[in-house]
Amino acid sequence: MHLHIVSLIIFLSPTFKSSFRFHKEKSFRKKKRKEKSLLSRLFSFLHFFNLKIIIYNLFNQVMPTYNYKNGDTIDVQKEFDVIKVSDTKYVGVKPLVKPHPTVRGVFGGNLAGQALLVAMKTCDPEFSPHSLHSYFIRAGSDTIPVEWDVQVVSDGNSFCNRSVKGIQNGVVIYIASISLTRRNSYKVAMKKYEDYHAEIRQRAKDGDVDEGEEEDDEDDENAPQKPFVFQTPNHKWIKDHDIDSLPVTDMESNLLLYYKFPPELLKLDSSKEEEGLPVFERRMSALVRWGIDNEQGFNQPLVNLNKSFQYVGLANITDGLYLGTLNRILRINDLNLDERAINYQSLSLDHIIYFHDDDFDVTKWMDMSYRCTKLTHNRVLFEGEIYSDKGVQVASFIQEGLVKFQDKHLKDAKL
Repeated sequence: MHLHIVSLIIFLSPTFKSSFRFHKEKSFRKKKRKEKSLLSRLFSFLHFFNLKIIIYNLFNQVMPTYNYKNGDTIDVQKEFDVIKVSDTKYVGVKPLVKPHPTVRGVFGGNLAGQALLVAMKTCDPEFSPHSLHSYFIRAGSDTIPVEWDVQVVSDGNSFCNRSVKGIQNGVVIYIASISLTRRNSYKVAMKKYEDYHAEIRQRAKDGDVDEGEEEDDEDDENAPQKPFVFQTPNHKWIKDHDIDSLPVTDMESNLLLYYKFPPELLKLDSSKEEEGLPVFERRMSALVRWGIDNEQGFNQPLVNLNKSFQYVGLANITDGLYLGTLNRILRINDLNLDERAINYQSLSLDHIIYFHDDDFDVTKWMDMSYRCTKLTHNRVLFEGEIYSDKGVQVASFIQEGLVKFQDKHLKDAKL
């Protein structure tokens, strides 16, 4: 098994490909420009599909864990913190990690999380992120830390805006526009409203205000307003199942992500009602958390997780799982936890997060629901929601990814 992996890695190594490309180009010069040799076609096919799939599966068999291991306590600040170099420059404390040894670049959720951290460090502590709009420009290396260049776009009483660039070897690999706000807590807003009116009532009771003054204060422009909110409903799948009884899966524990899947997500037979729905109405849902504490044999606790690193964790959560579940959404096959994307390649192009509230804990089970709303020109668009363990929608996300299917594979898609 190990010999096969080494052989395949050598075959796909830069040295081999460079040598192969040299001889191939030399041969091509002897032929017409438009001709392609059979060997060229075969290499292209194997490189983009079969060999990548074989290597991916072999790594899954002999390397079930890497980056982080079950039983380890993870200090998130030692993993994801940044060091201030100047007022506009920061650098990661260590290199970020890849989702899998066979992929080109580091995990996009790590990049988004570290970008948020940089933006927060340049603002007043009372400010927290309410939106991130970002692009993955190039694959990030897992051998060197990311350098961060931050530009102060604006500083206001209620909002701050930052432009953040992730750089490696002098080249931009990631860029994000981040907006932060001073007011992003429903709990705090409601407390201010209740405290204000409790004070007015007490003053009226003590005779410190004239009769009717409390009613007049309702029209006071400076009086706290009662928060008015609504949200996208939680998915029925999560409501229908006992969360504690759902099995834990560690399929992305190398990114510190753990999941619980309702049977409707795992098995097509458990969600036959989807067959009557167009693809964009098939809403998926799963439970997710960052790290885990002694549950069903899994233990990977996180420490030094202050409020800033809660946002780092939430950014990681919003970039996991869904891009690898397109087979399931198209109802081609059940969700295979070991080979989710075996019939297609995928990578993230951009990533957007809206943070609706800061009252969340990423180390508790959160509901992640999502839909695939568009697939065209090999680009797929996802939209989703994140709910706290209390059922409150605390974030929404949008991502466009690039996917490359084997042509024959799509014939089984249920549209």
